[in-house]
Amino acid sequence: MTTTSTEPASGSQWRHFTSAGAHRDTVTITSAAGCYFWDTTGKRYLDALAGLHSVNIGYGPWPEIEAAASKQLATLPFFPNWFGFANDVAEQLAERLIGLSPFDDGAAFFVQSGSEAVESAMKLALQYHKIRGDVQRNLFVSRTGAYHGVTMGALTLNGSDVFRAPFEPLPNRIRKAAPTYPYRCQWCAPVGHCNLSCGDDVETAILDAGPENVAAVVIEPLQNSGGALVPPDGYPQRVREICDRYGVLLVLDETICGFGRVGEWFGSIRFGFQPDIITMAKGLTSSYAPMGAMIASSGVAEPFFSKDSRTFMHGSTFGGHPVSSAIAMANLDIIEHQGMLAGVRQKSVKLRAMCEDLASHHPMVAEVRGDGFFIALELVKDRERRLAFTPEERSQLISKVLMPGARRRGLQMKFDDRLELAALFTPPLIAAEDEFDIMVSTLKSVLDEAWTEVHAGRVSGSC
Repeated sequence: MTTTSTEPASGSQWRHFTSAGAHRDTVTITSAAGCYFWDTTGKRYLDALAGLHSVNIGYGPWPEIEAAASKQLATLPFFPNWFGFANDVAEQLAERLIGLSPFDDGAAFFVQSGSEAVESAMKLALQYHKIRGDVQRNLFVSRTGAYHGVTMGALTLNGSDVFRAPFEPLPNRIRKAAPTYPYRCQWCAPVGHCNLSCGDDVETAILDAGPENVAAVVIEPLQNSGGALVPPDGYPQRVREICDRYGVLLVLDETICGFGRVGEWFGSIRFGFQPDIITMAKGLTSSYAPMGAMIASSGVAEPFFSKDSRTFMHGSTFGGHPVSSAIAMANLDIIEHQGMLAGVRQKSVKLRAMCEDLASHHPMVAEVRGDGFFIALELVKDRERRLAFTPEERSQLISKVLMPGARRRGLQMKFDDRLELAALFTPPLIAAEDEFDIMVSTLKSVLDEAWTEVHAGRVSGSC
């Protein structure tokens, strides 16, 4: 069923990141189970995007989640974590998360989303330096193309012009470093091997800003925007060394990488980063309830607790909501008891191999990259010359061919053009070979259609 209202803001729901045209051609979802969901017409879709890289345990049914929520609603549906109060389940969750994290000790701060977690980390970094007397440290370094959220603070880190442009000028000054993108790296692509210049570019950005002015470097362990950009060997250590050299905090945005997506509890553990702060959301509850969190290392938290009068001047009504916390605890139980981390490590070998096989046969697929259940295929006009599509071509391909083609065939996936054009798979952690077959065969069919459109001249600017 499609909606036909021309007044979505007043007559119906105003949907997120949805054009006016898309509001008038909306697919309404009514139910979901396992790796699949259904719309109002009864059509079934395979969710190879796990909601928004977030329904890590799949759509269930999971009686454990229902029981945890029901029990919590019956005992303590809400109490704020303000002014010296806490609720017991949020306290338990904080302890558990620190135990799963790359930190030996630390403090967890709860919010409602990934954007808010990043916003909290930025505010923590700023206040941390002020407490220590470095009052001029108010700049941040992030990477080109990276997405870190859309609240006003997090938006300043966002490397995508399409999200930033409507709100410029933004309040915080940012320096950009290169992403880890070997296929198109200006330094290593010509020579065929990585020399960690992308890591050195973090130092260049810090020096450009003035090291005494930089509060934190904020990066994802595996960058989403641009299509699953994996850090090369040695990169995590190089960035840590650079941050230490200049007294800069290292914030790892784990909003997508956390909770099994790359086969570990956190991407920082998988790739060997040692951060000062990590942020998370999405897979924390597998999106069964809204929740995000920030964990600060004991070294970063210590100045805030060294004097009784000190307060981190940040908070929200629903941070550490007891029902969300109970759902998060049940979600972590399910991931643990079902062996989902090991499952991702094992099953992703098959998913990667199937994507590599498609790449070896399809002229539009240039490279397969990623890790675990976080796989991207870069799409090009000419593999031999690594010739990318123009921005106009990318936009037309996504809106007119790729997304409609996948949806028409019952596949929900992502096509990203925030750097170059990439197809992205981030299925629920319960996905298996049957789902992989559907994902890859459907993508092949969509790419065949797209290739025909390109060479028929029906994509703007194509050759």
